[in-house]
Amino acid sequence: MPEAKSLLRVENLVTRFKSVERGKWVTAVDDVSIELAPGEIVGLVGESGCGKSTLGRSIVGLEQPQSGRILLDGIDLAGLKGTELRETRRAIQYVFQDPYASLNDRQTIGEAIVEALLIKGVKEPGVQRTRTLALLDQVGLPQSMAERYPRELSGGQRQRVAIARSLAVEPRVLICDEPVSALDLSIRAQVMNLFLTLQKELGVACLFIAHDLALVRQAASRTYVMYLGKIVESGRSNELYGSPGHPYTRALLDSIPSADPRKEALREAPAIHGDIPSPTNPPSGCRFRTRCPHAIAACADTQPPLATLTPSHRAACIRVEELRDTPYRQAGAIAALA
Repeated sequence: MPEAKSLLRVENLVTRFKSVERGKWVTAVDDVSIELAPGEIVGLVGESGCGKSTLGRSIVGLEQPQSGRILLDGIDLAGLKGTELRETRRAIQYVFQDPYASLNDRQTIGEAIVEALLIKGVKEPGVQRTRTLALLDQVGLPQSMAERYPRELSGGQRQRVAIARSLAVEPRVLICDEPVSALDLSIRAQVMNLFLTLQKELGVACLFIAHDLALVRQAASRTYVMYLGKIVESGRSNELYGSPGHPYTRALLDSIPSADPRKEALREAPAIHGDIPSPTNPPSGCRFRTRCPHAIAACADTQPPLATLTPSHRAACIRVEELRDTPYRQAGAIAALA
């Protein structure tokens, strides 16, 4: 856990949806607790469908949790209403994955940013114009872009606009949901470098949701690993990547292709097999046990708590101490992420 006082704290959050199967529910986020310190970038990784985006959307109020608490500076957002809630919510902004769906094609780029400025309370047209142009400068776009429509922009330009719009309300926390995954590889590095530069300059705390482990290692000081609605490992990124404690984290790292073609040709198939179980009927005990190469009968009996490996590193596995010395393809994985 971070040494600094938490800015955003999520405690035992549960978010469920009605399933298409009659009478069943999908628990997308199940008793999840995370925290962010001021100015910190925290990664959240896991396979598609594990609940990462639902957690992010629950934090900003796009989904309604069934239980748990979301606290900003120690204030429980569930206890706020009306103007007080709206003002507090502005401090947490969301950058969506798809830059082609997050902007209204009927609005010019300038109008989209002004809309965010109005929420902030900036009503004078002159101030709106000045602030809009400054935000475009800040994200590396020409001021002439204010008069253009989203359909006239590339994916990378759209995502820069989305970042500018989020920054318009001067947030303290950004939830970035796979912000570069929909972009071409040639553009990803540019947008990612811009994001990291702005985050450092503005001191905004960020929850960086991604399935790209290399990006998370590059950006985040700490990382949470999520599987089927549960946090299965958390810790400082250098500890978690260098010495993963949970078999799922190890399997994710083992799945990374080696940068050396000769090593890649000799690489065995990843240790993770099969599909994620149905969230309407998750396995008993450890949810990863049906795909885990180290599972034993006891794994089905109880849901393992997050065991402490170091003061800042925890993993939810009953065999974590036994597996600590079990080799995994660490060298190839870390080389690929460097």
